[in-house]
Amino acid sequence: MIDLPPDAGGDTIWASAYEMFDRMSPAYQRLAEGLTATHYQPVFSRILKSTSDPLIEADRGHPANSGLDFSATHPVVRTNPVTGWKHLFGVGQQIHDGKINGVTDREEEILKKYFLQLITENHDLQVRFRWGKNDIAVWDNRSTFHTATMDYTGERKGVRITSIGEKPYLDPGSLSRREALHLAELEKTGLEKGKHQENPAKRRKTTGV
Repeated sequence: MIDLPPDAGGDTIWASAYEMFDRMSPAYQRLAEGLTATHYQPVFSRILKSTSDPLIEADRGHPANSGLDFSATHPVVRTNPVTGWKHLFGVGQQIHDGKINGVTDREEEILKKYFLQLITENHDLQVRFRWGKNDIAVWDNRSTFHTATMDYTGERKGVRITSIGEKPYLDPGSLSRREALHLAELEKTGLEKGKHQENPAKRRKTTGV
């Protein structure tokens, strides 16, 4: 962050997409896993019409990142390739002007509202960061949602660098964070239990009994 608002505010809030997925019922999780959503950003299209600057139409770091329609279809639930955990992805404000595919208009309205509520109305899965001058924040944009708090009247200026990621995908065999951590705890407990249950035959051999 380079310049802070002269009044106050302008914090950034991040929300965990892992936890959002885990808070859904198993039935809703299965429903979400079968959905795709088409992202469309009209702001980019308006800028396109108003600018005379040359724009890059192809070779923007990924073969699928081309064209000037600024539209893409992604799974609603995505697997993070680093953690291997699945989470909500194609939801929230990023599809405000897009659509959830394969459902009726009424169903889409209900789903959009529900997914957005998971993001905005569960404050215990959020973290709020108050910026200081020259502060740096690093986050995984695949598995978080974020927004600035619109509670300031001045300007906030910063520099944001975004790396090129892989095309979003859902691995049907991937686990949620809660499932993965539970499994890891069971494995850890089993290993610790095994250490304390020494083989009697081995004990007799070492003690001469």
